[in-house]
Parts: sequence; structure tokens; C-alpha cells
Amino acid sequence: MQNEKLHKTPLHRCHLQLGAKMVPFAGYEMPVQYTSVLDEAKSARREGGLFDVSHMGQFSIRGNTALEEIERLVTNDVRKLSVGQAQYNMLCNEKGGTIDDLVVYRRSEEEIYICVNASNRAADFEWMRSHFSSKVTLEDESEQTALLAIQGPRAEEIMCRVSDESTVKKLKYYWAVDAKALGLPCYLSRTGYTGEDGFELYVKSRDAISVWEGLLEAGRKSGLVPCGLGARDTLRLEMGYPLHGHELSPEISPLSAGLGWVVKIHRTAPFIGQEALKQESAHGSPRTLKAFLIEDRRIARQGYRIANEEKVSVGEITSGTFSPHLNHPIALGFVAKEFSGNDRFLVRIREDFVPVKPAKLPFVPTRVLKGA
Repeated sequence: MQNEKLHKTPLHRCHLQLGAKMVPFAGYEMPVQYTSVLDEAKSARREGGLFDVSHMGQFSIRGNTALEEIERLVTNDVRKLSVGQAQYNMLCNEKGGTIDDLVVYRRSEEEIYICVNASNRAADFEWMRSHFSSKVTLEDESEQTALLAIQGPRAEEIMCRVSDESTVKKLKYYWAVDAKALGLPCYLSRTGYTGEDGFELYVKSRDAISVWEGLLEAGRKSGLVPCGLGARDTLRLEMGYPLHGHELSPEISPLSAGLGWVVKIHRTAPFIGQEALKQESAHGSPRTLKAFLIEDRRIARQGYRIANEEKVSVGEITSGTFSPHLNHPIALGFVAKEFSGNDRFLVRIREDFVPVKPAKLPFVPTRVLKGA
């Protein structure tokens, strides 16, 4: 009965044919793995992985004042964007908490295109709608759009087989262009959430199966494999990338999550949450997000308590997994400000206090082409 109430992406049939294990996620029935999480994560870093992320939401804002209106809602400096450029951003409430983290594209002079998290899609849309003027048109294009992500060191060569080689190779990191893949129109973006080089393809829902199957066929000899949400979560955690509902929430500011580089608190053009974030910046965040190596084979999962060496609770784990590339459990968690300088901690896993030590991010070196 539960599955009947879940949404399905346009690629649902493909996942079943590939034998994927399906799970509920953000209101959708999604593939968590096809073979194993560890094998898929390794393949994505070694050759390439193909992900269905069509559960994500896509909005278009059109009008002469589109850039000006989104500027009032997000924390980064969108006025620096050239047409075709993308930018990681935060949508904050008045208290500086994170409504959502999102990617903003300046698709044209009069259109802003936004990719939002699936679980926040309705709330994001209503927040934007309530703050925009009648001068712009806000449209939710999520149902008509599928999103595929091809990630890994061989992503570029595979994309060159299905799209114009010159277009693919010239596309810089965090830029996007209207292009074709397998002869079908797509908005091609050199972005992703794995720490690897790669691309995200926004395509019409009706074209999703053709593009998915075509990419897998084109990438077969290069080792491309389909990857589920389990591998995606492992890869993003190895990078220390935040996940909304874990490291970010309406009660967690981007500053406390270590994302100060996304917040232009002294920007001349004001944005919602700016004053609260200025105060937090001046006085310090009450908690700090830290990365941990677990000195045990057990995984420290979300909600597990972090303690000091005297076993006094000082924080909480937000994400934890087993890193196939370190062959070791890793985690992220918030620690109270007064204990953030400690170099030794404990995590309570069931009835045991397991030693953990702070680590530097990313856990695994990134290979995104930031200099491209």
C-alpha cells in the first residue's frame, strides 16, 4: 500500500528491469542500489556512475526582474553570474536557518532556473511565490523534467559519444548550456554531488528512458554502471557535502554547517536572513560541524550522541557511513562551540563509547574541474 502512494520518476521501469532495490525517499520510490552500495561507489570514482535524480525539483523564474527577485532570497551573490553560469546557494528564513540548499542557473538574461531538493519542493515554491512580485512568472517544471547525473573520471569521454564533443569539452565547472544528448534536447550542466568530474542532464520526462538507456550503452565499454541513492550518499559524505535534513535544516544555519563561503553577509543588496547571519558571524555559531574518523568498524549513524573524553554529551552525529575508499567508517556531526577545539571525542554506538578523531575535509580528494 505504501508504494502506491509514492511518486515514481520517469525511469522507474528501467530501475525495476535492472533489478534495483527500491526504497521510499522524499515521497518517491527510488533505487537505493543495483548490485551493492560499495561496488557502485567504487565504480563511480574509478570509471563512472549514472544516477537518476529526477526526484529533485526544477523551477523557472522568468521576467525582467528575475535576477533581482531571486537575489532577495538567496545568500550568495547571484549578480556575479553570467548567462550560462550556475551557483550553489542557500535559501534562508529570517532567523538564518536553511530552508533549502539549491543550485541557481542564470539560463538567460530574463530566466533563472533553479534545482531544489525533492523533500522541500513544495515549501520552496510557496516561499518563493509569496516573496516574488507580479513582475515575474514562477513555474514548477518538475513533473515535466527528468534529471540524470553521470559522474566519474570517464564521464567526459562518455558524454562526447552522445553529444557534441566540442560543446562537452568546452563546458566549464558550474556552467550549463542548452545542448543535445542522443539527438534529444537537454540542459547540460557540468555539476554533480560526488566530488568527481561529471555532468547533469535536465531532459524532458518523455525522453528520460531514451537518454538513460543510451548513456548506459555508450558507457558500457568505459565501465559506466547505474548507481543508486546509497552510493550517492556515500560519495557526497566522503566529500563532506551537506544533505538537507542532516547537516542543514530550518534550525541550522549555513554558517554553523561550515558553508560561510556561500553566505555573502556584507552584500549591499539585502537578503532574507542576512541580519541574523551577521550576528552569528560576529558572535560565533553555537555549534560547529566536524568531520570524524570512527576508530571502530561500526558506523556512527544520524542521531548518535557525541561525547567528550569524560563521556559528557557535547553534540550529535548528522551523517555516517562506511567509506569504501578509506576502508573505514566516517561521519559528520555538530559539536557545541566550547568543545569544537577538542582533538578527541567519543561516539555512543548502542551501549559503547567508541573513540573518534576529527578529520579534515574532504575525506577523499575531489576531482571536479574547478580550474577548467
